[in-house]
Amino acid sequence: MQFRKEIIHSVTSLERWHLSGRIVEAYPFAQALLKQGGYGHHDVGFWVERPKRRGFSVIVITLSGRGRFTLEDGTAFEVGEGEIFVSSPNGQGHREETVGPEPWEHLWLTFYASSSILASEEFDWKVYRMQEVSLYRELASCILREDLHCTSDSSETIELAERLLLQLLRRLFSSGESEEKARVRSRMESLWNEISGSLDQEWNVSRLCSAMNCSRAQLTRICHEIYGVSPGWKIREMRMERAKQMLSSSSSSIVDIAESVGYSSPTLFSSSFSAYAGESPREYRKKRQQRAIRYGSASYQGQPSDDRTPR
Repeated sequence: MQFRKEIIHSVTSLERWHLSGRIVEAYPFAQALLKQGGYGHHDVGFWVERPKRRGFSVIVITLSGRGRFTLEDGTAFEVGEGEIFVSSPNGQGHREETVGPEPWEHLWLTFYASSSILASEEFDWKVYRMQEVSLYRELASCILREDLHCTSDSSETIELAERLLLQLLRRLFSSGESEEKARVRSRMESLWNEISGSLDQEWNVSRLCSAMNCSRAQLTRICHEIYGVSPGWKIREMRMERAKQMLSSSSSSIVDIAESVGYSSPTLFSSSFSAYAGESPREYRKKRQQRAIRYGSASYQGQPSDDRTPR
């Protein structure tokens, strides 16, 4: 059994939504390095295959009904209401499918490998048990509903719902951590939140060490344990993700965007962005504008909102 490419198949899909760029690039999800996500209410006949070593974690939250996961090594098991399947970025390939007769209602999210949403210990896959099923459902409904309405306060409501959803997941996933590691993670998260609000300032490793009251070697070890990347890369990642958000959703000039994420030189910013995103800031903005014109700014049923890997 080899799962090499993500393929979605749903003959009798009752309802399927992908999160729009507006949702994915909102501050809470962008800061947590969400790659993509969506809501599904699928009848028997739905399945999706995911490749191994895909570079992002997979989180499937069952809200009602049942689903079956079949892993590449042949391991197979079912999940029901209130259970969350998690596969690590380096995990084996697997297949997800509805187990009838009731539809499988689930919220799915994928996070880049360097996201802090999961504890850093090595694992292939896990199943967690949550208590607040109705709250997860309401938060997902709220995010999608506000994205469709696009009222004056929708952005604020979306950010609040995203923040609460991420907090619930972090608390659940970190429940097995030692008290000391949980404390360090909390301090690091507070620091990243501070940096995110002031990316135009000079943030270097020495300043991070001072804020965390630790040596450069300790900070590097902590970052690799929690995020799998160095402190310098983490800051660069935050700058680039914020730049992508601004290029997609604002009319600010590239010079202004460069300054807002901490680059005094537009040329250096363009070079760094191209190395990170694989295309220049101008090319990235042009593609997002064309896509916005084609699909509109709100979520739409059955279509991915950008060029992320199709589910």
